[in-house]
Amino acid sequence: MILVLLGTFPLRFDRPLIALEQLLQAGKITDQVIVQNGHTVFDSSYMTFEPFLPLDQLLGLYEKADLIITQAGTGSIIKGLKMNKKIIAIARLAKYKECVDDHQLELVKEFASARYILPWYEGDNLEEIISLANRFDFQPYKSSNKEIVNYLINYIDTI
Repeated sequence: MILVLLGTFPLRFDRPLIALEQLLQAGKITDQVIVQNGHTVFDSSYMTFEPFLPLDQLLGLYEKADLIITQAGTGSIIKGLKMNKKIIAIARLAKYKECVDDHQLELVKEFASARYILPWYEGDNLEEIISLANRFDFQPYKSSNKEIVNYLINYIDTI
């Protein structure tokens, strides 16, 4: 099962769903796809949508998932990492009005450089990234709360 997390930010985030829909229609993905879609409304006969889930149900889906495709929210990524899940992360981008700035892009780069996740950058082929996830050597997550807090403080100071 593939769990897709779009977060609860009140702006639409269609890009990942469009790419997934194309792969599902073409039969390139045969897994069940469950989407926590928040405020994004998308019509699909291939995916199951749950806008907002209680934490216990969401954690149950994390547990069942073979792969997590998530918006690059820190909470969504860290939850999956702590459960040793394969994660593909895609940043919401300001130029598409998916968020107010591109901070998620920086988070994707940081987590990807540590080999905790696979990044899904604009223009990347999702089918290839999913294929890579099946053989990628994901590194076990090591909490670096102090480093992350300092990174976030420094980032906030630059705004």
